[in-house]
Amino acid sequence: MHSRLLMLFWRKKLLLLATSLLFLVALWFWGFLYTTHVTDGGKIVSVRELMMGGTGGAGGAAAHHESLLQRLGFYDDASSDDGQGASGAGGVKFVRPTGSSVNRIRAKFFNDWESILQDRDEKPRQEPVKRKSAEELRIAAEKQNHYEHELKKMGVPVIAGIGPGGHPPPLQRLVHLDLKGAPPKVSYLKRLMPIMKTLGATGILLEYEDMFPYSGSLSPIAAKNAYSKDEILEVLQTAFKLGLNIIPLVQTFGHLEFVLKLQEFQHLREVEDAPQALCPSQNSSTVFLEEMLDQVIEFHTPLQNKNLLHKEDIEKLTPKLTHIHIGCDEVYQIAQCSRCRNRQKDLLFLDHIYNVATMIRKKWPHLKIIIWDDMLRHMSLETLQTSGVGKLVEPMIWVYAEDIYKFIQSTTWDKYANVFNTAWAASAFKGAHGEALLLPPIRRHLENTLRWLAVMQGEGTRFSQGLQGLALTGWQRYDHFAILCELLPSALPSLAVCLSTASRGYFDVNPKTNPVLSSLTCPEPTSDRHAWVELHKDSALSMFSRCMFPGSVIYRFMLRLMTLMTEAKEYIDEVKNRRGWLTEYNIRHNFSSGTRVDDLLGEDYHLLNSITNLARNAASTLADVYDHWTSGEFIEQRIYPILAELKNLERIGEALKKRKVWPQRPLPYLKPFDALGIDEKT
Repeated sequence: MHSRLLMLFWRKKLLLLATSLLFLVALWFWGFLYTTHVTDGGKIVSVRELMMGGTGGAGGAAAHHESLLQRLGFYDDASSDDGQGASGAGGVKFVRPTGSSVNRIRAKFFNDWESILQDRDEKPRQEPVKRKSAEELRIAAEKQNHYEHELKKMGVPVIAGIGPGGHPPPLQRLVHLDLKGAPPKVSYLKRLMPIMKTLGATGILLEYEDMFPYSGSLSPIAAKNAYSKDEILEVLQTAFKLGLNIIPLVQTFGHLEFVLKLQEFQHLREVEDAPQALCPSQNSSTVFLEEMLDQVIEFHTPLQNKNLLHKEDIEKLTPKLTHIHIGCDEVYQIAQCSRCRNRQKDLLFLDHIYNVATMIRKKWPHLKIIIWDDMLRHMSLETLQTSGVGKLVEPMIWVYAEDIYKFIQSTTWDKYANVFNTAWAASAFKGAHGEALLLPPIRRHLENTLRWLAVMQGEGTRFSQGLQGLALTGWQRYDHFAILCELLPSALPSLAVCLSTASRGYFDVNPKTNPVLSSLTCPEPTSDRHAWVELHKDSALSMFSRCMFPGSVIYRFMLRLMTLMTEAKEYIDEVKNRRGWLTEYNIRHNFSSGTRVDDLLGEDYHLLNSITNLARNAASTLADVYDHWTSGEFIEQRIYPILAELKNLERIGEALKKRKVWPQRPLPYLKPFDALGIDEKT
């Protein structure tokens, strides 16, 4: 009996001891939880503060958290609405969870606790991200500063918003190939197109004029050296395979000299003595335009022209003619013939555009129609809206000068945006700064491109569909009757600089990352300082003379020709105007010193020999790119006049040297003085 009581007491003692130990462990664990700190948003916050909602300034270290117990659902939200907050004197109002809310509270507990842990894990990681962003901003600022510094050294102005961190480039970048002036051989065009693609071109604006092989009633329009259909097929196939979109340009109003100069089409002129503009009031004009457009468009449509691509190419590329450019710029003769003179000029112009565009849409409804914008600039908003052309055509706004807003003011942009859903822009890489240039001024064309990029960024948002893109024009003649501008190979460096700039949205001043030098097969520059020296407006140097791009031999030929022409013109001006023995007066009276003339002619012989050799080499130099007709025209226009003047000076000098006896002074008056009322007796 006694032993049983001891056994029972011992068991109760052990139970009491175990209960006491459990109680002590519970107290220790609660103290641990109550004082343990967790990281919350980068700050050390105690569980107590989390439970009570935080204390101290601005709500305590965890003031942005709710009380942990409140977030877990253990007391009413109303307890924090009494003006005292979760940490106020009112304390915590506990609520007993009901059976129906246990699962909800348990889910809320785990979700909220997971959120706290996620905040704890993610927020510290945001600091390196912020530091990285600041570092990126610093690097971007340094790049922009370097970019602007290099531009200033080139003499190119810094334009706000244009730089390495600026806006994206235009979506479409077209290269305008003007074939009417000097048609390059197809083999050369096929070598050129991959370079254009590499530099960022997306399409080609192809202007044939009289180089298209028109047939039937239009066959007289084609020039004697026009391309054959097979040659054009080669060009189109190459472009399609490179993914370059082809947009034919067919003049339909002005600049139709290549048609209206001919006797067969003389009756279509607006002004009898000026074969520049078509009369829009004649039915025969509409018939002619429809036939011309039909021949060009059908030839450029793969579904119609089965020879454009092989079957497998069509299946892979499925090229499609998307646009047609119908010209309509510089229509100087309008509303002057007997049929048109009673109509208002602007309405006559717009009606013609409407009729041509409607004709195209009916036959080729998928085609989008582009026109030059210059004839629209002065027209009122009401006139343009009433005409209905806004739904039919897209204007291509062209300015080749540096100050674009001088020609297209903000009000004009606003007017266009209220008429047209979209528009295009057009800069130039050659044929814009002088009818008789041999090489284009690269710096001016670069600035024009940069200015356009800035204008497109600012004005593109006015249009509901934005601006479609930028066309880089390269005119070969100012019109059909003008002499040749800069030849295409001579302008390839200018095209590369402008196209690369348009494709990047800024001019990359780093020659190692700018694709211009690599695409033109140029030697690696010794330093960044010399890479773009020829872009400076005062520089006579050219790094491109050492490049090996297609036609680079012609480029170097032009540099040599320019040097000799400058020397020859300076020499002729020196001996005829600034020296005293070979002037027009000496020549008219055959009165000069033979020894002096002989001294002056020494330089003439040297220049005459140099230019004669250059003329002999011209044909073979140009033969890689042009036919003999174009080579002959170039030589006659650019080399022969200087050659003839030097030969004439040599002939005159030799005649002056032959005279051994001279008359007494004063020398007799010139006979034409009689017409001025001056005679020897006056």
